[in-house]
Amino acid sequence: MKTHFVALGILLALTAGCSVNPATGERELILIDTAQEIAIGNEAAPQFVEEFDGLVANAALQKYVAGVGASIAAVADREMPYRYALLASDTPNAFALPGGKIYVTAGLMRRMTNERQLAAVLGHETGHVVHRHNVKGIQQQMGAQVLVELAQKILGGQEGQAAGAAAQVVAGMANLKYSRTYEYQADALGVRYMAKAGYNPYGMVELLTVLLKMSESEPGSLEEMFQTHPLTSKRIEEVQGIIKDQHAGASPSRPDPKAGQFLEMRKLLISTLK
Repeated sequence: MKTHFVALGILLALTAGCSVNPATGERELILIDTAQEIAIGNEAAPQFVEEFDGLVANAALQKYVAGVGASIAAVADREMPYRYALLASDTPNAFALPGGKIYVTAGLMRRMTNERQLAAVLGHETGHVVHRHNVKGIQQQMGAQVLVELAQKILGGQEGQAAGAAAQVVAGMANLKYSRTYEYQADALGVRYMAKAGYNPYGMVELLTVLLKMSESEPGSLEEMFQTHPLTSKRIEEVQGIIKDQHAGASPSRPDPKAGQFLEMRKLLISTLK
């Protein structure tokens, strides 16, 4: 009888930690709730930004990136306090902290050629937040109980203890390697969101192609990004398949009407960081 009570207790604990994935409708084990997730992201953000050379000190550029991000957030399957910003680091990369703080680096933006590629990056990272990939990854790295305790300390105002634990989150995010499955899922949602926001979904194919070519022409330049976001030609094939199935009317040859504005912003970015 005692064994049955123990088993029931474990089952109830797991059920309490189950959340419904808003993108798939499936239940999954997440041991921190949305409020805790947001609190962790808010606590970790300042140190994370510092790790990547701070924010680009140009209000026009930040407003531009935030505006593209807002169009993606407006159609996302999960309502969160999304915030999109541009980091000054010249290392090409993009990140999503728990809770919806999403960053793209100057090094990645200056390698793009149009706005739909930027929308693709931000859509992809938004997909990670919707699927809670970052929470799942940190939960595995740090241990579920440690993550729960961290969230409780932050929400409880235990700033001294929370700061040290938040540093662990920052380190974990910088080295978090998403699985190929997670990348496929984020790509799929990125395509969905950018198309809903009015962008040509082939921007995702363009972006992945640019990155793949860079990996061949600039060996080492994308080492950090590939560590956190594995990239293979298979991802490009998967995205092309999704677009053909779900967005048959899209054309890779259709010009980006906002390409001119993007190029002006990219020019401003280069001059700002000189």
